[in-house]
Amino acid sequence: MRFHIYKNKEKLREKLAKWVSDLINETLQNQEYFTLALSGGETPKILFKTLASSSYNEKINWNKIKIFWGDERAVPFTDERNNAGMAYKTLIDHINIPASNINVMRTDIEPVFAALEYEKILHNYFDHTPHSFDLVLLGLGDDGHTLSLFPGSAILHDENKNWVNAVYNEQQKMYRITLMPSIVNRSSNIVFMIDGEKKSTVLAKVIDGNYIPFELPAQLIKPEKGKLHWFLDEDAAKNLNAKNSN
Repeated sequence: MRFHIYKNKEKLREKLAKWVSDLINETLQNQEYFTLALSGGETPKILFKTLASSSYNEKINWNKIKIFWGDERAVPFTDERNNAGMAYKTLIDHINIPASNINVMRTDIEPVFAALEYEKILHNYFDHTPHSFDLVLLGLGDDGHTLSLFPGSAILHDENKNWVNAVYNEQQKMYRITLMPSIVNRSSNIVFMIDGEKKSTVLAKVIDGNYIPFELPAQLIKPEKGKLHWFLDEDAAKNLNAKNSN
């Protein structure tokens, strides 16, 4: 587990964009493709826009990137809450990447069938590879959730079985499709990107508190052989135990 803490979210965005770019280029020296799972929510928007800017767009061989998603809300692509839609607007529409490299979670069919279809796609990629994704980008909710793994959810008991699940979120009154820890934890690199004082309390609980994954599902993210990175701004990191934040 490694921590990268920066003064503000702007510096965090810049440093993470460079880190991602460097990781992609380094990895592609030894393999044909780089597999990247994107996250949804507000925080990644600034990262996606930075990666799409001229500073990084031209440094990354997007033809060699295979894009996936960590989770998706079961709403139409045109709905502003759709994670893929957000990624297209901020990143994908601005880079030169073949459509065949992009693996969207479908929201035009029943969520259970969408989850089964996405799991088949992942098995085609990763059944015979030493790891799953080269990089998974994650966020952290105020309640300790990541992906669509919410506190108290029944699918948390299925963490070591399915790679993808559909789940109904009662608070949001909607279905969601999500990767499970069983496939995420096989990744080579996992990055949590978190900014703002609002997340500082729950972040400290996830990292420094008791292991209670049924209440803090983000604690289920524990790479088997890969690396776990926390990219934070100072506001988000302010409540961390000093030994963990160095």
